[in-house]
Amino acid sequence: MGDYNAILRTQDRQHGTEVQDIETRDFKEFLLDTGMHELRYVGRNYTWTNNHTYSRIDRGLVNADWMMMMPNMKVQGRKSRPFRFLNCIADHHQFLQKVDQAWEERSTGGMMQLVWNKLKRVKEVIKEINTKHYKGVDERTKRIRKELRSTQEEMSSKLQRQDLIEKEKTLKDDLEKWILIEENIYRQRSRVQWLRLGDSNSAYFL
Repeated sequence: MGDYNAILRTQDRQHGTEVQDIETRDFKEFLLDTGMHELRYVGRNYTWTNNHTYSRIDRGLVNADWMMMMPNMKVQGRKSRPFRFLNCIADHHQFLQKVDQAWEERSTGGMMQLVWNKLKRVKEVIKEINTKHYKGVDERTKRIRKELRSTQEEMSSKLQRQDLIEKEKTLKDDLEKWILIEENIYRQRSRVQWLRLGDSNSAYFL
């Protein structure tokens, strides 16, 4: 079950170029040669889009024994939120250590299964770093600004308090750090948006 990056029937693509026989021939021959069957699919009609063309390239394939044992089994299609790697995550001081630990964890299975398990664990630790340290960057920046403003207002009447001077310096350093991270995230997202619009061949570029 997964992304086969190929369509099987004419109706598997909409609003794109006309489906040619050569596009479906190899996939059909593969199913005939292996005796595989497609599981019944319920849910969204199309599993991939560039906001211009819609295709169904994800499916579940099983053999005859599976069909006999579990005839009512079906594939449920749903839209999941993809994980987007933010470049700032790689700058975290624990990034390399966490990735290395996840990759070195032992697991069982064939060679491809071992690689898949390692990649899955690496993705999990990267998502953990993202959630724990970089989620809600906008709110974090606003909170630091507010605290810095409050500290500076307090300093206006207590100029000689060393603790306030040190607190202001720390807050300024933190604000500079998170503004830079925030800018990098927005810059990365804008590039993704630019590529997405370009891939859709929309009027944005005409």
